[in-house]
Formats: sequence, C-alpha cells, structure tokens
Amino acid sequence: MVANISKEAVGAVLMDEYNLKILAATALKSMSVREIAYKFDIPLASAYRKIKELESFGLIKVEETKLTRDGKRYKLYRSQVENFEVSYHRNTLKIKLHIKWKEPEVIEKSIVAP
Repeated sequence: MVANISKEAVGAVLMDEYNLKILAATALKSMSVREIAYKFDIPLASAYRKIKELESFGLIKVEETKLTRDGKRYKLYRSQVENFEVSYHRNTLKIKLHIKWKEPEVIEKSIVAP
C-alpha cells in the first residue's frame, strides 16, 4: 500500500459499494473501466475516479494495455485483493486485508457511539 495514506482511509475505501463491485469484477479476470461501468451500471466518470482511488491504495493494478481498432489505448485492470475479513467487537472495527504477494495487514478503528 502507499505509505502516506492512512489505514482508516483504506477501510473507508473497502466499504464503498462501487469499489467493492470493481474489486469483485476484476478478481478473476482483468477488465477495462468501460466494461466495469457497463456491467455494474456505474457512471463512467465515477468508475474512472474509483479505479484511480483503488490504484492509489495498491488494491488494483493495470495488468495490460491494449489498442482499439482505431488506435486508442485502454487499460485492463486486475484486483490485487485476495480477500478481506471484517469484524466488529467491543466498539472496534477490524479489517484483515490480504493483498497478493504481501503479508496480511490489519486495520483497526475504534467506533464510539454518540
């Protein structure tokens, strides 16, 4: 993961509906942003923004760059997340994140009721 980004931010990213859909879509095969947007009915601008966010955390990466028939480049993305586990116990939210080729990372956040 990128060193200057907080663990709390990673937790928020993993709880986002669009981000989860993108990670799920790219878990088994690489896909373009357009394919992802179409498959999950995500606005294209949002899909690009979410991909950039996931990339900044090291949760997704470009697996391949291809050319269209008219010579334009597009990228195919692949999730780097093997799995993650979310648990809650005594006001603490815990996420255990398994990223390919890395040791699991544990993210804990205290959640205090108002």
